[in-house]
Amino acid sequence: MSNDDIAQVLQETADLLELTGGNPHRARAFSRAARSLSGLTDAVADRHEEGTLVDVQGIGDAMAEHVADILHGGSFALRDELLSAVPPGLMDVMQVKGLGTKRTRRLWTELDVTSLDELEAAAENDRITTLDGFGAKTQQNILENVRQLRRYETQWRLADAWAATDSVLQALRGLDAVDRAERTGPLRRRHETIEQAGVLVATLPVHVHTTLPDCFGTDWWHTTGASDHCSAVEKIAGSPTEYAGEEALYQDAGLSYVPPELREGRGEVEAAAEGPLPTLLDPDDLEGCLHNHSTYSDGAHSLPEMAEAARERGFSYFGICDHSQSLRIADGLSPAEVREQRAEVDRLNAAYAEEEGSPFRVFHGIESDILSDGSLDYEPDVLEEFDFVVASVHTGFSMTQDEATRRLIRAVEHPHTRILGHPTGRLLLRREGYPINHAQVIEACAEHGVALELNANPHRLDLDWRWVRQATEKGVLISINPDAHARREIDYVKWGVAVGRKGWLTPEKCLNAKSLDAFEEWLDGGAL
Repeated sequence: MSNDDIAQVLQETADLLELTGGNPHRARAFSRAARSLSGLTDAVADRHEEGTLVDVQGIGDAMAEHVADILHGGSFALRDELLSAVPPGLMDVMQVKGLGTKRTRRLWTELDVTSLDELEAAAENDRITTLDGFGAKTQQNILENVRQLRRYETQWRLADAWAATDSVLQALRGLDAVDRAERTGPLRRRHETIEQAGVLVATLPVHVHTTLPDCFGTDWWHTTGASDHCSAVEKIAGSPTEYAGEEALYQDAGLSYVPPELREGRGEVEAAAEGPLPTLLDPDDLEGCLHNHSTYSDGAHSLPEMAEAARERGFSYFGICDHSQSLRIADGLSPAEVREQRAEVDRLNAAYAEEEGSPFRVFHGIESDILSDGSLDYEPDVLEEFDFVVASVHTGFSMTQDEATRRLIRAVEHPHTRILGHPTGRLLLRREGYPINHAQVIEACAEHGVALELNANPHRLDLDWRWVRQATEKGVLISINPDAHARREIDYVKWGVAVGRKGWLTPEKCLNAKSLDAFEEWLDGGAL
């Protein structure tokens, strides 16, 4: 089992304790253990074998025994006992947005709601409003969120679908009868959410097969591209004949090769008819890793550990952006802690400057909360201390489009804002983003020289790729940020690059593809 799988079992146990009215201190202990194991770089199984699991924060002897049971059998006695004490569908109810353990427990004990179907029926029949604290608006939100959750259940996030097909492709490619096996369809185009993971297999004629090797290019092209893309190509050159590779197909159609990510029918065929398409951003183009968290706020690893992890991955600069003071749930930094962190950044940079080899620098940033009126967290004298500020919304998501747009634009207008973080606050397949007028926000960023973040966390991928091209055409730089809360999450940048490519993002238009010197110049107000 992976670290995240084990952490999920422990967190579920914490939820079950709260659902059944168990000891809240015990529930918090399981939650702390889950967070610690989720952020652990070493494999939990290895720690268990070495006998060092108890050295991890939040893991005592009793918790280590629970983890050992999970490793051996996927569960442990307490969790099994708690699961048997609640109806099977109750955990599904708790996944509905806006329902935590306390509200779910009330719905269960007071209305006998034990499944999504029963929750939906209770909302439709106006039963939820009979509970104290559950008004008509809350009931309507629950109903809408149940239906949204059902829609999400049929989809995968890009990173999950990509990982799920790894073992399938590995197995297929190991078969003698298989000539070639590749991802195709929306998965190959790197859609942020996917209903079905497509794989195209070319087998030898002696076996039942999907396509022949000589036709692989044609079928891969056809199964990859959106219907609008394929229709646009066929309008120019007719239906393609048998091609072993896609490059020849495009060449014979009189078109430049179109990368899979662009095959959406959004003008790429017309552009390919005029000449070569732009060279899109590649993960190797990234020079810096901006917007990362540490144990100063809600990260799993220390500032030196996070910086060194970025350096080991070949980055030449690293931006630490812990949460600001108003976000108490994430242990946001007080002004005193800001100064303490600044001193540590200075010590790290002094040490890096003395080392031989490629230059490396840590930039002291902050993810400053955008408050309800659009102002930034901290007074100006504190904001002045940072090398750069990422401004993000973390609370107060219930806004109209006008309210959300005004809030973001006011933050963009703040003289200390350099990057607008995860602009809509969406969580893919979990929470819709607040509605914004993207065009107006982009115009404001262009006017004030503020970069837009494409948050690379697979649960966010926000800015939506459909707005990347418009932003870059207005002169707005895109920053591919992992929003990493642990060392391994730095690798999220690959998903940001994947969907950035869908928006025609090139190295020249990507903020953290700038060299260290060029990024420093940008921070100092130099040319974009």
